[in-house]
Amino acid sequence: MEAWRRQWAEEEARRAREQAEEAQRLAREQAEREERERQAVEAANAWWHRLSKQQITQLFAAVAERAWREEKLWVQIPEKLLMDPAYAYGVPLYTQDKRRRSLYGVVRPCPSLLATSSRAREDHALVRSAHEARELQEMGHEGRITHFDLPEHEQLTML
Repeated sequence: MEAWRRQWAEEEARRAREQAEEAQRLAREQAEREERERQAVEAANAWWHRLSKQQITQLFAAVAERAWREEKLWVQIPEKLLMDPAYAYGVPLYTQDKRRRSLYGVVRPCPSLLATSSRAREDHALVRSAHEARELQEMGHEGRITHFDLPEHEQLTML
């Protein structure tokens, strides 16, 4: 009987150790995931903060105008621009026809985050300039890239 109790206690101790190790592993993985997400958001914010609100507005207007002029597509520009992690923190734009909504392209996916999103590497990317297009290509973008030849920096005018 004593041997059975000792064996049972050892088994219980082993299970408790395994549970503690599993909990530590899960906590470590969660912390690593949160840190990766924090770094991704930081990189995306830095990428988007390279532009002023005026430049962002100008880019989205150029995208909508080109979609209509060249493809006769009406692109839905969201009122609140939300970076989407699934698209390397770019802003996905959609077209809507009578039957379905489809992705038109992703505005300014973050080049340093392309590796985290296989979709963003392949989807149509819409960027301000040839320089931004090169940054995407250098980081492995494999899909179509449209750049709008918009100025890299805002032109300041003296009054």
